[in-house]
Amino acid sequence: MYVYRNSNTGAFYETPQRSVRLETLPNWLLISASDGQSADPVATPPARSSRPLDTDNRAAWVEYAISQGMPPKDARALSKASLVKEFGREEDDDA
Repeated sequence: MYVYRNSNTGAFYETPQRSVRLETLPNWLLISASDGQSADPVATPPARSSRPLDTDNRAAWVEYAISQGMPPKDARALSKASLVKEFGREEDDDA
């Protein structure tokens, strides 16, 4: 069973299958999963080893921005284009 929590309303949603749709929405957080995955809705998401590709979805960019220190509320308020503009260049790209 997969359990999601809405960060706006506090509502919970349980489903037997993983929901790709909910995972792309910034206000729904996966808090437990039958495959052993779990996420603490209060904890900071784990840092990514590298930035997402420009073609990755907005949720990946929001996660990356948060892992880079941007407050979650601010990251979720920005468009994908704004996140790519802000975090799209790695330091190694300057060479």
